[in-house]
This record gives sequence, structure tokens and C-alpha cells, in this order.
Amino acid sequence: MESRVDSGLEIRRILLLTRLKDVSKGMTLPQLVKDCGKVSGWNIPGKTAWEVVQHVVQTLIDDKLVSLGTKFVVTVRGREYLEDPLKWRIDDRTTEELADNMFWKEIYDVFDKAYRRLKSRIPR
Repeated sequence: MESRVDSGLEIRRILLLTRLKDVSKGMTLPQLVKDCGKVSGWNIPGKTAWEVVQHVVQTLIDDKLVSLGTKFVVTVRGREYLEDPLKWRIDDRTTEELADNMFWKEIYDVFDKAYRRLKSRIPR
């Protein structure tokens, strides 16, 4: 169970690093919170978006993957980290679980749409 928590954190770290890598001038914490709020599955039940982003950013700072001046920016070490997936701490079980969940969500979405169309065509 603990590896799943770490993998979820790692996925959030990779998403944040990727976003910061694409923004050359960096981002403030409020900008990161707003940006991450747009990502499906980012939030953790029982925690605010601010707390989640703050925790993820702190782990990135601790590992020297992100630095803070007036804004958060990716370090050279952070760019190297992103380029080498072997450094990522995502276990196979979690990756498979995420892929499986995405697959089934798509299946349910397709069937829900088909059911709604079929239901709308049936006279009452």
C-alpha cells in the first residue's frame, strides 16, 4: 500500500516538473495550484489543492529538482531527472492500475453515451 502512495506522489512530481520545465520564467505557488487544479485526479480527498501542491513542491525542493527565487523553476538536476524515467519511483503495479482504470473509464463513458442515445430514441 505504501508504494502506491509513493507512486501517486511521484506522478504528481513528474507532472509538476513537466509543467515547470515548459515555463521558462517559473511559476508562483498560486499559479501552480491553479494549474494543477485542472489536472484530472490531482486532488487527494481530505486535503486542499494548496496542501497537495505545497507538499509535492517541497519534495522537489528537498531533492534539489526545483529551486525557488521569486518563482519556482526546474533545476538542471530536475531536467535530467525528467529525461531519465529509470530514476522515477513508479512501480509496475501502480502503472498497470492507472492504465487499467483509464481503460475502464473510457469503456464506461462509451456505454453511457450509447445508452443515453438509445434511451432518448425509445418513445415513452
